[in-house]
Amino acid sequence: MILLQIHKQEKHLRQESHHKAFTILELLVVLAVLGVFSAIAYPNISSWITDREVKKEVYETVTFIKERKAEVTSGKYGMVQVLLNDQLEVFTMSPEKFSDIYKDFSSPYPSHKQNYTCGFSNTAGFTIESKYASHDFGINASDSNVNVYPSAYHNPMRTAICITKDGSIDYFRPNQNFQINDAATGKKVDAFVFCSKTNTKDSWCKYNSNYDFRYMITLDRFQNIKIFKYNKKKNKWMKIDG
Repeated sequence: MILLQIHKQEKHLRQESHHKAFTILELLVVLAVLGVFSAIAYPNISSWITDREVKKEVYETVTFIKERKAEVTSGKYGMVQVLLNDQLEVFTMSPEKFSDIYKDFSSPYPSHKQNYTCGFSNTAGFTIESKYASHDFGINASDSNVNVYPSAYHNPMRTAICITKDGSIDYFRPNQNFQINDAATGKKVDAFVFCSKTNTKDSWCKYNSNYDFRYMITLDRFQNIKIFKYNKKKNKWMKIDG
């Protein structure tokens, strides 16, 4: 009887030992699978997050421009100028001042009236709007995930757009704006490029570079906006919106 009990205990211990060994083996297999999965999935997840961060700032900028356009359309301002660079700046012109410059016979800026152009920043009737000073990119903004082109690190240094109700006014120095040819219309449009801080520095972010996570917006004189994403495999800008 005693021998039988001893035999049963030994058998139980062998089964328990086998079960523990099997459990450890299962755990090691699971860990190995997770390791392989992480090695494969992490780069994809990281890339998705980086791309999403850049895309978010692109659409925020588009919304910002549309909001300034709405202010002009509503009659709040006669014209708004937005300077797109690493320090986004906004200059406004009252409806009265706009009328004085572009409709009055004795315009204080006859060359702008004659050529349907707007001046630069706080000249030629514009007033700076400091309330928008927080909308910065690149090295000037620690909370921004993007570098931009053009910026203070490039030539040209900015893309200036002049927003009116009828789209009749152009920036007086278009050769100082970053412009490209619109493939659909063949006409020149203003452009602004966004790059990720994860793989570029301020001076590296350019229209014709070959970095991933790049987006571009283009604007015609009526502020019709198109959004493009750079496809590195095809080495081509692909329109995704607008």
